Amino acid sequence: MISRMFAITRAIAGGAPASSLRPALVASAVTLLGLGLTAPAARAEPGPPRPGDPASTMIIGGQDATEPYSFMVSVQDRAGHFCGGSLITDRWVVTARHCIEKERPEDLRLRIGSLHKDQGGETRGVERLAWHPQGDTVAHDIGLIKLDQPAAGAPIPLDVRQPTGTPVRLLGWGCIESGQFCAPGGEPPVLQQLDSAIRQPAACTDPDEPIDPVSEVCTGNAETKAGPCFGDSGGPLLRGTPTGWRLIGAFSRVETSPPGPGEPDEGPNCRSGEGIYTDVPAHQEWINSVVSPTS
Repeated sequence: MISRMFAITRAIAGGAPASSLRPALVASAVTLLGLGLTAPAARAEPGPPRPGDPASTMIIGGQDATEPYSFMVSVQDRAGHFCGGSLITDRWVVTARHCIEKERPEDLRLRIGSLHKDQGGETRGVERLAWHPQGDTVAHDIGLIKLDQPAAGAPIPLDVRQPTGTPVRLLGWGCIESGQFCAPGGEPPVLQQLDSAIRQPAACTDPDEPIDPVSEVCTGNAETKAGPCFGDSGGPLLRGTPTGWRLIGAFSRVETSPPGPGEPDEGPNCRSGEGIYTDVPAHQEWINSVVSPTS
């Protein structure tokens, strides 16, 4: 079974279940185009992962970010970080619908362009929230946040759809250990990155909520059980190019695999290493309709 992630990012003492932690937040789960724009030269240049490169074996199994990401966003409320996002223009951030559909703009604050969710970068308030009109289905788990002031950091352009096997990078401040909640110390102080690849949709199938290959992307490292988890919701899936990073996806949900020998029989717990991202380029027409100056 694949279940949309509940965006948990607090360190929880005493093993409180995920469902009790953020009743006011998202009830489901948990890191551009050009949009006609040319990304500024200030965009961080990656050392892009290449086909044949080994995947990171250290999100879960990730490592501290090795470079700045001017477009990386921490979506926060009064309690702190709970979702990720990506700056796609100087006024708009893309994230998961389930991160924002129950929120009010005045309750949110965004930290942009920092490797630390609690310091650095620039902070902005929120003027408006928007989500895909079909976002009540898992296949369109995408939303947009309009900043109250333009951001100074360089946004990330949208990519185009990529084939299976394309090397990708995941970013997020989510849990770094599997389980149904973040244990004390389970939230990284520094942004995590994980190199992976686009997987066959069949690797992320589920009879209850099957992946939609037209609007979703399967990724993660099942062989090392490394992938996205609680708190990574809305965060980016990237592809490196010689001219900079391109945005492929926004994290939506994970697979819940049958427990292995000696593992607890529980709900979503990030143990499989596989994650489903909303395909952001597939929603480009809707994005353009929202962020257009005339909209």
